[in-house]
This record gives sequence, structure tokens and C-alpha cells, in this order.
Amino acid sequence: MISGKVTEESSGVPIPYANIIFTGTFVGTTSDINGDYQLSTAKPTETIEVSAIGYLKQVVPIKLHETNNIDFQMEEEVFALEEVKILPRENPAHPIFRNIIANKELNDPSKLPSWKSKIYAKTEFDLKNISTKMKNSRMLSDFDFVFNYLDSMETKGKTFLPIFFTESVSNFYHDSETNKDREEIIANKTSGIKTDIFSEYTGKLYEEINIYDNYLTISDVGLISPVNNLGLQFYKYYLVDSTVNGDQKIYEMSFKPKLPQEPTFIGKMWIEDGSFAVTKAEIQLSDKANVNFVNNLQYKIEFQKIDEKWVPRNEWIVADIDLQKKRDSEKLGFIGRKTNIYEDFRFQSVSGEIANFKEPITVVPDAVLKDDQYWENIRPVELQLREKNIYAMVDSIKEIKLFKTFSEYVYMFYYGYRDLGNIELGPYYYLYSYNKVEGSRFRLGARTTYKFNQHLRLNGFAAYGTLDQKFKYGGGAEYFFSVKPLTKLSIQGQHDMEMLGKSDNAFMEQNIMTTVLSKRLNTKLNMVNRIEFQAQKEWKTGVLNEIGITSTQIYTTPFVPLINSQGNELPRINGSEISLGFRYAKREDIVQDDFERSLLAKRNLIFSFRVNKGIDGFLGGEYDYLKIHAGLFDRMVINPLGYSLYYIQAGKIWGNVPFPFLKIHEGNETYAWDSHAFNLMDYQEFVSDTYASIFWEHHFVGFFLNKVPVFRKLKWREVVGMRALWGSYDAEKHNSLVLPGEMKGLGNKPYTEASVGIENIFKFFRIDGVWRFNYNEDVKKNFGVLVSLQITL
Repeated sequence: MISGKVTEESSGVPIPYANIIFTGTFVGTTSDINGDYQLSTAKPTETIEVSAIGYLKQVVPIKLHETNNIDFQMEEEVFALEEVKILPRENPAHPIFRNIIANKELNDPSKLPSWKSKIYAKTEFDLKNISTKMKNSRMLSDFDFVFNYLDSMETKGKTFLPIFFTESVSNFYHDSETNKDREEIIANKTSGIKTDIFSEYTGKLYEEINIYDNYLTISDVGLISPVNNLGLQFYKYYLVDSTVNGDQKIYEMSFKPKLPQEPTFIGKMWIEDGSFAVTKAEIQLSDKANVNFVNNLQYKIEFQKIDEKWVPRNEWIVADIDLQKKRDSEKLGFIGRKTNIYEDFRFQSVSGEIANFKEPITVVPDAVLKDDQYWENIRPVELQLREKNIYAMVDSIKEIKLFKTFSEYVYMFYYGYRDLGNIELGPYYYLYSYNKVEGSRFRLGARTTYKFNQHLRLNGFAAYGTLDQKFKYGGGAEYFFSVKPLTKLSIQGQHDMEMLGKSDNAFMEQNIMTTVLSKRLNTKLNMVNRIEFQAQKEWKTGVLNEIGITSTQIYTTPFVPLINSQGNELPRINGSEISLGFRYAKREDIVQDDFERSLLAKRNLIFSFRVNKGIDGFLGGEYDYLKIHAGLFDRMVINPLGYSLYYIQAGKIWGNVPFPFLKIHEGNETYAWDSHAFNLMDYQEFVSDTYASIFWEHHFVGFFLNKVPVFRKLKWREVVGMRALWGSYDAEKHNSLVLPGEMKGLGNKPYTEASVGIENIFKFFRIDGVWRFNYNEDVKKNFGVLVSLQITL
């Protein structure tokens, strides 16, 4: 067992995240935020080495089979020249860098011929800045035993407590012919967290760091790689040294950003002469980079040479996360660590082996059933003491009542439902709302859970308005033949107030946030009876078809009356239709949690297409019509200028149908920004039977403001946008009902809006100024300020 502290020789300042390993092995650890470290092994080597970016590596002998206490004082790596001569020649690092770029296509791992490898991966999350003073807190009295684990791992200064640990072993395949990566998880072990959620996301596939990429994208931030094609514009490169490995010369090159506030790194690379392949890289995020919450981000990769090509050998990443981006912060935060080790790497054709893999990741049925002996035999490295302790500790924490209660409330905040076992109540944000039709509205809903039945989910709600003094209700059932890929039948019914033409992204009218943020209380509501049957089939992740049958009754109200061409008010109208839908999402990734699914935000191209056929006489329907609607969404990365989002939709409706079955364009009468609506258009202001629209938004991610001293510290980010709508409405073809209120069709010119905004205000808020350029004759305001809440790195 070895423990100690890593500090800077000249100042005594602790060095966090230094790498301490037994020489020639994978057995190692990193120093914590105070420079303290501890590691142990049953198979030690005679020396131990420590390295940190910006410091000279040290190697010291150890006493075998004894407890060692070794403190390292690291010498800063300074490059000094005794004599400087000004010669007409360039920086010697620059020709090497240009050769790295010229040989990218040959050395980039993603461009290699087809290969397979076994990968051992382990992931750890630690809660940092745990103080032993917390042990005396009455609230945490049930967690006394946790501090025993804490003390056994770190005893000096501030501490960290491991709270999550998972291991996986997988067969990984890269098929160069189809440019597909596939992963088969054959073993997975997780410390107390639901294994079915994490099994698919603890392997290699979702580690998207490739040192050869121009930008290493984390969330929405494109970090500039030191091997960027335009690296000389962003980095200063230095040729530090050269060594001979066998018969091959290896160059050692360091780099640092020209402008520290840019999303760049500091670090080193080792490059083979001749092939100019990166054989090793150690990079660390610049501490002044405009990235939220990340105090420190380090990435290290080592390559091995197989068949004259440099391929990954092991990867290591650590992220220090804190709400307050301050490296000496004493507030609670998280440290995440991930290690990938490649074994049995072989170049070979893999198309036959992955032919039956429909999903990017496949988990074998017994992956979570491997025993301890299996893991002892399969691990290429020993577990550290703290890693072994996490399994026991987290399993014990799960049984504490306070922890269970806390977990339940986290679930409620995320999904909106309070889990009570076989049923769950919610969503909580629908419990109360207010509008001018219903007055104060109270709503209670519930649905069954996975514990009740793993294939059947029932749901229902009841609501009451104090002004109209009417009960509303709804409910239904969903039967899941499979949750991933999804195969589902559902039937839903409702008798409830509804606003026609509302954006799918907007707050529902029954939401408490709609009441709080509305510019004026909502009146544009109709009572709607609806019964809908739907069948969905997901052929593979991202490719889905659905068929639906719907019967709808819409009732007249004082604010949205149903008046025919003779001027008579109809009590209601009836419509019934059959619909067919198709959705394609390129490279979509889904996390499945029982019935719930969450999309991972890769934000690649999404295409949707839907056909609706209304049939007169079918299930009481009174209208014949045909609707076609298509939509296209995509995210275009334009680093270093950020990224653009666009959404294009178009559609056409044939037949003589009343306005509720036409396209009522999405407006917004709240102070909350709606990404899928026209934010200065009123609800139910425009209607069309033929239409096309485009929403475009560009996020500069601080490209300009990072260069302004005042805004550089605020870390605000710029965003601009434009929205346009083309549409037509033929009143003679749709004469069964008169348009209510101020609803009308568009003229010859498109409706247009533009916006300029600032996001990342206090890391959580966005404010947009929006201009409405036309159709202003009947509106009082053509400019508005809207706000939204968002969390991004």
C-alpha cells in the first residue's frame, strides 16, 4: 500500500489529478483535489512513477510488500535557452504538426480498416468535498457507516466519497465498409444503481473523444482539438524532446492555447517520425475556457502498434464537476472517471459477425449475472481498495429510508410522477392552473408502473373547474410487446378542455407554469371528446412506423364558437380519421428505463412524415379530407462558430373541412420562449390549408463575447434566429364554419420573426429579444422579450 501527497516543488501547492502508477502496469490512481493519493496492489513493481501536465515525470523505488508513504514534489517543466539566435527558420514544431495533419487520414482510428477488440471499461463517480463535520449532522445520522469508507480512503484535508462504480466487458467491432461501430456487452457489474439503465452506456461506444477530430464535442460545446487542421491559429506548439523507441524516433511536443478563454487544451503529444502518428497524448482543458460547471477535464490515450498501424491501447478521462466553476471551491461537487483498456486487437472483416446486430449496442442476456470469480479472472487490472468498497457501500445506502425518499423525489422531479410502488401520481405540475373558462382548475392523475405489470400500463386523470363547475376526465391503456425496439398498442380517451393549434413544445394549458407566465389569461379553449387507438412499431432504433384511428368531437364555447355559414351556432362538430406516420432519426440513441425512454442529445437529422384521412360516416365523422405533413430537423456543427438548429415543415389539406381540422399555426402568448412556435404570434391567429415554415437558430457559444474582456468573465453566449411562415387559406373551399375571433389566413407575404439573445446567464438562463416584421396592423406590439431556463455545458 502506498499513500502520500503530490505538490509543486517551488510553492508547495497541491497538484490535483496527477497520475500515479506502478511502472509498466495499468495499476494506478490519481491525486485528489488536495494532491493526496492512495493505491495498493498484490502484484507491485519495484518503482512507482508520477506525472502531471506541465511538470517533469518522477520515478522512485518502493519497498515491496510494505506500507509506503511517498510524497512527491514536482518540478515545473520550464524550457529555458542559454542563447537565442534569430534565424530565418520557423518553429521546429510547426513542420511536425503539418505532417500530423497531412497524415490524419492514415492514422485516424475511425478511418482504420475493419477491426475488433475486447474492451474492459470502468466508470466511477465520486462526491467531492465531503467534510467529516457532516458526520455530526442529525439528518445524516443514518449514514454514519459511510464515513468509515471515507476515512479508509482519504485522511488528509478535503476528501471525496465514491458513490457509483460500474465495470463492463464488451466485444467491440468497427466495420470500415459500412462505417458502423457495434458493441456487444458480455458482462456488466454496477454498484447498486439500476443495471438495466446503465448496462448499455458503460462500454466504449459512447466515448466520443477522438484526438484526431478537429473538435471534441461535449454537450453543445466544440472543444478545439490540439490536432485541429487549423491548430496553428489556436495553439502555440513546442518541440520538447525526441527519443528512440526501437529503431523509430519519437517526438515529444507540448502545446498551450494562444487565447486561454478559447475552448482549448494544454498538454503534450508524442509523435512517431515517418508516419507522424500520435502514439500518446495527455490533454487538459484550459481553466479559462467558456465551459460551465467543469473545473477540470483531462484526457489521456496511449496507442500500440499493430500491423504497422497505431491503434488505441488504453484511454483515461477525468472530469471535475461543480456548480461553482472554481478549483479551490469547498462546495460539494462530483468527480467522474472513465477507463477503457483494449485487449486482443485484431484487423479483420467483421461484417459477418455484426450482421444480426440491429442496435449499436447489444447486451447479452446474462451480462449482469457474472459471478465474482468471473470478474477476478477477466479484469486486466486490479481494483483499487476504494473501488472494491463502492459495491458494498452503495448497496448498503440503498436500504436507508432517507436515501430511498431522496431518490423518489429525484425521480418525481425528472419524470413528474410520485412513485408509490404499483402506481404513481402526477404529473405534479398539472395539479393546479387557472384560466378564464374554467377558473381555478384542480387535476389529479395516476398511472401504473413497471412493478404492476411489465407489459401493461394504465393511466387516468380527473379535473374540476371552479368557474364552469364541470368535471373533466380521461384515461387509457398501453400494451408494450417490446420496449426496445418499441412495439406498442394503445388506446386513450378524454373529455377535457383543449386549446386548438398549440405547439407540442409549449406548456399545456393545464400547467401551473402557463398560468404564471401567461401575458393574459387563456380563453381560447374548447371542450374536446377524443378516443384514439394507435399502434407503433420501431423496426430499429430511430426508424418507427405508426397507424392510428381517431374519433373527435369538438364543442362550441363563447370564446371559440362554432358558427356555420348561415350564422347558426353548432353545438359540436364530429371528425374521424385514419393516420399513418413514419419517423426516421439518424443515429438516434435511447436510454430505456422501464416504460420511460430518454433520447440522448446527439441531435442529428430527424425526418417525419404523416398522412391523415378523414372519412365521412366513419365512427360518426362528418367530413372527408386528406392531410399530408412532413418535417425535417437537423443540427449543423460549424465549429469554431458554434452550431445551427433548423426545423422545416410543410403540409397540405384537401377537402371542405372546418377550421379545427385545418392547420392552426403555433403561437405563443406567454413570456416563456417556445422553440417550436412563433413567439410573437397570438394563439389561433393564423390558419392555413397549404403551408411551409422554417425555424432557424444559431448558437455562437461565446465565439464573439469570449474576446471581450468584460463578457469573457460573465461567459455569456450569443444566439440569433429567424422564423418564417408561408401559408394560404381558401375560404370558398372551407365554408362549413366561419373563422372565429381574429383568426385569418395569411396573405401573399410570409409571416416573419427574428430574434437576438444571450444564453448562459448565470449558467441557467436565456433571454431573447424578438421582432415581428409584418402583419402588425391588428397587434399592439411588434417586439417582445422572452425568457427560458436551460442547462448546458
